[in-house]
Amino acid sequence: MTPALMDRHDASPAFEIQGDTITPLREVQPGMLLKFEGDNAGGSHKVRAARFIVRSGLDSGEIVPGHTTVIEKTGGNFGFGLAIACRAHDVPVELAVGLSFSPVKRRCLELFGARLIGLEMLERGASPREVVEWHLQNQQELQRSYFYTDQFRNAASVAAHELETGPEIVAQLQAWPRVKKLTFVACAGTGASLVGIAKALKSAGYTVEVVLVEPQGCDSRRGVFTEHKLEGMAVGVAPPFLDWSLIDDVRTVDYEAVLDTRKALARSTGYLVGNTTAACLAVANTLAPGAAEDAKVLAILYDHGLWYAR
Repeated sequence: MTPALMDRHDASPAFEIQGDTITPLREVQPGMLLKFEGDNAGGSHKVRAARFIVRSGLDSGEIVPGHTTVIEKTGGNFGFGLAIACRAHDVPVELAVGLSFSPVKRRCLELFGARLIGLEMLERGASPREVVEWHLQNQQELQRSYFYTDQFRNAASVAAHELETGPEIVAQLQAWPRVKKLTFVACAGTGASLVGIAKALKSAGYTVEVVLVEPQGCDSRRGVFTEHKLEGMAVGVAPPFLDWSLIDDVRTVDYEAVLDTRKALARSTGYLVGNTTAACLAVANTLAPGAAEDAKVLAILYDHGLWYAR
């Protein structure tokens, strides 16, 4: 192993993936297209937003390699994206992850190189936001210079999907040249991927009907949220980037339907998907059989299901 291939911090091999991954678009059943975002580095669509936000911070000078530490509150997927995006620029990442999120994700975030912060605060009842705020307020004492990526307010999250994911799907749709209409079935945490992809599809000339999927008992438009097990959707605050003028229909799904859909997809295709993906597929399954010859139902495989093992 030559010195050029050794990381100076831990002396482990410094592998590098050349270029950004193009994830597959597959017709998983007649009338239903699924974008396999779980094939991204980090295992989800969130790596796209993380890359855009980190690149934006580097371009603006708010992130300085060797000086800045990136900080964020995240349930996991965005954290994996940050760990990957920052590793390429030798920028450390510190994450406040709620204790209710998948313990597998928490362990793997550390494996990816992120440092989990505020455990004692979280155990005493603090929220991840309060953990981040405390660290920001005390960064001088902590000998840190933080850049808070703040995914719930950073518009680069939308740009990532409007400029990258959406056009990628448009290019792949050429494999179905007769398709002119799409029913896009999606959920919303921040709303960034839904809005970015929907705008890109419309800009490309497709007629797009957007169906928002929410857990049973939740109504993001009215600010009504209940406890549920579908990480990544209806996260307790109104999706900050969601443009309600894009939403044509809202469907709710219960947890039993999610579990049944995960099981059915795993047994029929061999792909184990996460809960938010299964929730969207549970709704998409009811729409695909009625799709016309020039129409398809589109959903996103946001991440795989292995993160959610308990």
